[in-house]
Amino acid sequence: MTIHLIEHLNNMETIRRNLALADMDIRTDERGRRRIFSIKFVSKEGKIYFIPQAYACGAGRMNMKEYQFRGVQPCDCKGNPEGHPYPVDIDLILEYNKMKIVF
Repeated sequence: MTIHLIEHLNNMETIRRNLALADMDIRTDERGRRRIFSIKFVSKEGKIYFIPQAYACGAGRMNMKEYQFRGVQPCDCKGNPEGHPYPVDIDLILEYNKMKIVF
């Protein structure tokens, strides 16, 4: 089983963090619908979260660019919000759309 996991991690595509953030900042597609993505990140408490369907939103009353945070809202397959939004530190994003983040 560990061999398969190592092979999977070696074959995983990567994306630069700045490109993932730029893609995340595009809120809607050409039809005006929310762009949905998957994300894996570490919370400030040290827990790893994987959200298979989410969209970008505000991160509270803070300046997201200045504090280097992004807001992530989990959603269902139709784009309806589920649960609460998470403020995500951009340095703690591990994966974006199943691609490993590299600096």
